[in-house]
Amino acid sequence: MRFHVHHTHLYPGARLTALEGPKAPAGNVILEFSDGAGSAGQYQCFADGSLTLDVAPYRTTAGAQLPAKHWRLKPTGERDIWCVERKLDIDR
Repeated sequence: MRFHVHHTHLYPGARLTALEGPKAPAGNVILEFSDGAGSAGQYQCFADGSLTLDVAPYRTTAGAQLPAKHWRLKPTGERDIWCVERKLDIDR
C-alpha cells in the first residue's frame, strides 16, 4: 500500500490519497509526505472499512524528527481519499 500525505506529518483530520490500495488484510505501507519526506510502516484493514497505520520514525525536510506513531484512518467517501481519525495508544 502507498499513500501520498497532503501534509508534512499526520494528525487527526489529515488527508491522504491512496496511490496503491491494500492488496491484503495487512502488509507494508509507504508514506510520501507533501514536503518530499517519506516513511514506511505497516497497515491493517478492518471489516468496517477503516485501517490502522504503524508509521516508522522519520525526519521532515525542515529537519524535525518525528517518532513512530500509530493511527486509525477512515475512508472519506471520495475516491482513494482517506482521513486520519485519531492517534492510537501503543497498546491499542
